Formats: sequence, C-alpha cells, structure tokens
Amino acid sequence: MVIPEHIKEKLDRLYSNQYLGVEEIGSLENWLAQTKSDPQTEAWLSGNWELAGNVEVDISFDEIHSRIKQYGRQSKMRRIRQLSGMIQKVAAILLLPLLILSVWLVMSRQHSSSVMMLATAKGEHTHLFLPDSSEVWLNVDSKLEYSTDYNATNRSLKLKGEAFFKVAKGKKYPFTVDAKGFQVKAVGTEFTVSAYDDEPQASAFLKEGIVELSYFPEGEKKQKMRMKPGEEATIRLAEKSIHISQAGAENSIRWTNGELYFESEPFDQVFRKMERWYNVKIHYNLNEFTNETLTVNLKKGESITRVFQIVDEAIGIKVEQNGGEYVINRK
Repeated sequence: MVIPEHIKEKLDRLYSNQYLGVEEIGSLENWLAQTKSDPQTEAWLSGNWELAGNVEVDISFDEIHSRIKQYGRQSKMRRIRQLSGMIQKVAAILLLPLLILSVWLVMSRQHSSSVMMLATAKGEHTHLFLPDSSEVWLNVDSKLEYSTDYNATNRSLKLKGEAFFKVAKGKKYPFTVDAKGFQVKAVGTEFTVSAYDDEPQASAFLKEGIVELSYFPEGEKKQKMRMKPGEEATIRLAEKSIHISQAGAENSIRWTNGELYFESEPFDQVFRKMERWYNVKIHYNLNEFTNETLTVNLKKGESITRVFQIVDEAIGIKVEQNGGEYVINRK
C-alpha cells in the first residue's frame, strides 16, 4: 500500500483547517472513493484520522462516505438544514472542516453557488479559517453563513450570534459581515460583531484597523460611519440609534479565550448570556433584579455554580436546580 504524497498533503491541510481548492477537493474525493476496496488503505486512513492533532472524535471513514452519498440524494435546502444541525453538535471539537468538505464535494457537482453554514450550539465555541485565510472565532449559539463563491466573487458573510474576525489582508474583495439590520465592512482588520436574536441591542467592536459600519433601520434613513480602533458601536434596536464609546480590547474579546465577562450588565442580560454559555435554562422574576448590574470576569473553565456564588455574594439570591434548569429568587 502506497499513499500518494499529494493525498497526504491534502489530508494534512484538511486536518489543520486550511483551504482546499475545487480541483484539490475533486482529487481527494476521487481517491477517497477508491479506498473502499482496499482494507490496508482504510486502516491507514482510520489511524491517520485518529492521530490528527485537532480531531478528538471517534468516527470512521465509512460513516463519512455514507454521509456524502446521503447528501447527494437530498435536495439543496434539506442538505443545508441537516448540515446546520450536524455542525452544532460537533463544532466545539473542530470537526467543521470535514463536514464542510462533505457537503462541498456534493454541492460543487450540482450547483455553481450554494450556501455554507457554520454553527455552534449553546455551550460551544470554535475557531476556524475561511477560504481566504481569514480567521473566525465563533461564540456560543452562533451561526455564520457564506456562499461557495466566497473569495472567488465576494467575501460576504451573514452572522447570527457573536464572532471575532481577523481579516486576511491584500484581497481583491472587501470583507463584509451582515447582522441584524446592519453591515460591517473591513479590509485587513480585527473586530467583533455581536447580534443575538434575543438581545435588544447589537454591537461591533474594532480592535485593529478601520471598518465602515452601515445601519439600515426600518423606515429610517441609512446611517453610515467609520470606526477607529478601541471604539465600540452599540445599536439600540428599539430606538433605531447607534452609540459610539471607547472599550478595552482585552475585555471585548475575553470570550475568545474561554473567559466569561460582564461589565455593568443588567441581570436579564447576564442570565441570557449564562443560558447560552452553559446551555441551561434560567427562570427568574425580572422585577426582583430591576436596576441591578453585575461586573465580573470569570476565568476559563469556571462553573455556573461559581457564577451563582458571586451573584449571591453581591446581591443575595436563592438557587434551585432541576437538571439543566435553574430557578433564581432574591433572598
């Protein structure tokens, strides 16, 4: 059994989240199909998969082959919906590149342009590379969409949730992120966008470079502005307004290092963030927490129990737990 060097090189790049072109993907797909009849090659693939540095999941290449065939029999929209569900379950363990490959192999044969979706479930984070080598850190309970034409005719993304972007420089097309009625446009810069559906406001923070923010409030004139490093734009959706303030870069991106951070945040916002971060449900009476805020930085790996202890020390609360649900009352 001899594994071609170009195949080894493509697999190594796949495991390390690097970009593969359409022709390279087609070559890898053809070679993968041939391994079905060679037990030695299958054994090598399995062992190589398990030894990959960024893969920590038990999955056979038979399963991957089956998924590819299954996608080929399904309609375009159903494939996209199933891909979203699968990615939510495995994003935190960095199986994203292989899932993306599985769908891309099928879609590239039938569609000139399709939608790719990357997603994390509640309690999960991931870090990945886009086809133009831009980096993305995707926060909990977030979804990022882009076309298979990305980096060929555009660099446009759609976001629900929160992400930190480190944009690759010197590219032909501007890098744009659309989220909840506004757009951030950048070239070679680092910034965050936060736009959760259940939050009354959205925000963008610029760590480095320059971005142009355009806001499209319904029934109102478009608002456009340029942001400078260290500035945070807060979009108050009910008021249809944008507020610019100075923010610390370290605090604004702590979540990318697994740190949960609150800065003078009202408790309804605190509890929503905790629900996403820990994948739990929190029941409380908002009237008991009116005008109360929380400022605290929790280190990576801190438990939800520790958060409740801090809140109890600050304002006094009682916590009742039933599985993944918590009932919070003031003492």
